[in-house]
Amino acid sequence: MKKHRQYKVFGWVLFLSLMAGNISCMEDSGFNILWEGMEVEFDEASLPNNTIQKIVTKSSDNQVDQEKVRINLVGAQVNTPIEVELGVDPLSTAIEGVHYNMETNKVTIPANSSFVDVPIEILTGNLASDELPDLVLTIIDAGETKISTNYHQLTIEIRLSCPSELAGIYTSVTVGSFGTVNYQVTITELEPFTYRISDITGGVYSELYGENDNPAVFSELCGKITMTEQADNVFERAVFTGSGTVNADGIIRISWENEVAELSGITTLTPSGN
Repeated sequence: MKKHRQYKVFGWVLFLSLMAGNISCMEDSGFNILWEGMEVEFDEASLPNNTIQKIVTKSSDNQVDQEKVRINLVGAQVNTPIEVELGVDPLSTAIEGVHYNMETNKVTIPANSSFVDVPIEILTGNLASDELPDLVLTIIDAGETKISTNYHQLTIEIRLSCPSELAGIYTSVTVGSFGTVNYQVTITELEPFTYRISDITGGVYSELYGENDNPAVFSELCGKITMTEQADNVFERAVFTGSGTVNADGIIRISWENEVAELSGITTLTPSGN
């Protein structure tokens, strides 16, 4: 019985020691600061490269589109307003009065609130299809409130779109080291300028290897197709990347590659009926 009590006491001592060690580690790592602190940040700055796109479609030379970005208060709400001052980074290539307008560079997070939206006017009527203006905003002051180290800056890529209507059924011809494959694919619109192709390989997996089709998502902007890493459903840990063009006659050409699977090809897509 005495031995049992000794084990029990030892167990409690060990438990308390571990807890003390964990608390010490948490304090050393700044974990307690993360939960007890308060800071301001751009809501969308957590995206890759702290970058977002604002894609606009031009219909007139005096067109102005209203956009906004959000600034968050991370932490507990406070009962006093927080004034936030913004600046434009010197690396910004967007010109105020030409590509955009901002009504003010100071906004206020209201008392007992967690965010404020910053209105931005995109001067769409001034944009040319070959222009690529980037507006780089920075939080430069928030009074006594801390400014986020990682999310204090946001790049807004202002891009002019063109009419995009790629959804439909296509006959495809894919050429690569494997030879030539004829197939049929379907392109579905997910949202404006974003599409899913039913098989990025253009029938290579199905016709040559008896595997399932491998869908992929791509975006199209003024005749240029881009495709970020897409999962390969056949080869694990493999991804597809690609790029392409859309001709005036509706014919699409996509160059794709899968380094892990050692596959690459150029797929030409012709709308059915052409």
